[in-house]
Parts: sequence; C-alpha cells; structure tokens
Amino acid sequence: MKRGRVIVLCVAAAIVILVVGIYALRPREPSYQGKSLSDWVDLLYSTNHTQAMNSIGAIGPKAIPFLLEKARHEDPAVQRLYRAIWPKLPAFLRQRLPTPKPVDPNFPGKIGNALMAVGQQELPRLIAALEDRDPHVRCVAVLGIQYMGAKADAAVPELCKLLSDPDDWVRGSALVALGLMGSKAKPAVSAFIATLRFGTNGHLVGIRGTAAWALGEVGPDAQMAVPWLRQSLSDTNAPMRLSAAIALWRISQDTNVVSVVIEQFDRNPQNREILRALGEMGPLAKSAVPTLLKILGPPDPPWPPYVQPLAREALKKIDPEAAANAGVK
Repeated sequence: MKRGRVIVLCVAAAIVILVVGIYALRPREPSYQGKSLSDWVDLLYSTNHTQAMNSIGAIGPKAIPFLLEKARHEDPAVQRLYRAIWPKLPAFLRQRLPTPKPVDPNFPGKIGNALMAVGQQELPRLIAALEDRDPHVRCVAVLGIQYMGAKADAAVPELCKLLSDPDDWVRGSALVALGLMGSKAKPAVSAFIATLRFGTNGHLVGIRGTAAWALGEVGPDAQMAVPWLRQSLSDTNAPMRLSAAIALWRISQDTNVVSVVIEQFDRNPQNREILRALGEMGPLAKSAVPTLLKILGPPDPPWPPYVQPLAREALKKIDPEAAANAGVK
C-alpha cells in the first residue's frame, strides 16, 4: 500500500515538473500596462472587455503568433492530466502548486476577438492561418475574420474553401463569417446553395438554415438560389421554412413569404431575424402590428434587451401612425 502511494506521488511529481518546465520554457509573451497578453485575453467576455480589446490592440501584430499558438495548444493533454491529478495530491503539495485552470468554453471566441483587436492591417496573416493543419487554429482565424465583418472581404476565396472543411466548427464558423460579409460574399453563393440543399456531414437542419440566412444576407446577388429556397418553404422543419422565407424576401422581395414570417413571429416574437425582416417589409407586414404593440407594453416576463428596440424600429417602418400613438419616437 505504502509502495503504491510512493509510486503515485512520484508520477504526480514528474507530471508537475513537466508542466512547470513547459511553462518555464515558453517564449515570453508580449505585455501591456503590466499585464501579459494571456492576462488581457482572460479579461475578454468580462466587464473589462473593452479595456482588454484596446490593450490587445496596443500590443499589436506581435500578439498574433502567440494567439495562434494558444489556439494550437488549447487544453493540451498535459494540462488535462494535471487537472485530473491535482485534487488527488496531498494537501501540502496542493498548497504549493498552482491551481489547474478550468476548461474555458469561451476560449475560441476570446482568441477570435483578440485577433480582431490586432487590426485589419494584419488580415493577410489571418488568411494564411486558414490553411493551418490544426483545426483549432483555422477556427480562431475564421472567428477573427468573422468579427471584422464586411471589412474582411479579401478572405472570401479562402473562406469558401473552408465550407468543405472536415471540421464541423470550422465549416460552421466559415459559413457565418461569409454571411456577415453581405453582398461581398457573392462568390460563395454556389457553395451556400450546395449547403442549403445537402447540409454537411449529417448536420442537416441547422447548417441548412444558416446557409439560407447567408444567402439572404448576400441579397439580390443570390438570385440563382431562389428555386432552392422556394423548395425549402415546404420543409418539415419550421425554423428552416422561416430562414428560407426571410432569405427570399431579402433576395427577391417575394411578397408571398410575408405571411410565413408573420405566422412564425406570432409563435416566437423575440426572434431577432424576424424583427429585422418585419421592419424591412414595412407596411406589407401590418398584420404583425398587434404583436409588436404587445411587445412594447409592460413586459411580463421581461423580454431580452434587444427585443423592444427592434420592435420599435419595425413598428415605425410598418405603421408610423400606430407607432406615434404608442409613444414610439
């Protein structure tokens, strides 16, 4: 029994030494105002998000290799092992060793935000990272480009290639990044249609709905998708029908889809895309006014913070008189 405990302690000590050694041998990270790059990344998605973004931007281009390397080694095996063994160590050892970092579900988004903070002038380096062999690196590079929106249209050709990437996260992130570029994603329309029709890797409904949304964001330049979107109006999945209807409106101003959108609005009045689409439809969406007025009344239960502002904007465009009577300015 004693011998077994000694072996466990020796193995634990070896792992601890290995972890400490790896951290000690890493190149020194750039810093700003006394905090390392990692410290600023950790502050993203917190109340200090803006300060962290500005600080990472101040660090500049030299942050990029460190950020991509962090993505490459997200939750490495040694760290996972240390996290598993640490609670089993004797108390005197735990008091002297650093507490293992928990898994951060926001890690990819934080690295993507940090890459965006470095600035658009470094876009070519992010585009180059889209071809990295490591899917974690490809994913955070896509997120960094995604957060730049339409300003990153030079990345469209490489992002189109990623729509057939073997990694689910990379494919989905590339699809959203292209959609956020709006009409500048016109070269991706054929790939969007293929995803709309067939999905990818067994992920049919969600990814097809996202492809319909992306086509709608491209707008009139996606006319060739209209037949496939009309076919999707008879899909058995209600969110898929809704995505197709909104896309058809944005591409061809198809008035036949207005009733489809309003029907879904009555069922799900806090849907952000529906509220946006109703405002775009203007007076054609007049039958949505009662539900919009209900949203603008006393919230019970409270609406998410984005709902009432979007409802106010939609009501002003649909029925200015009803908006004025409701005190909407």
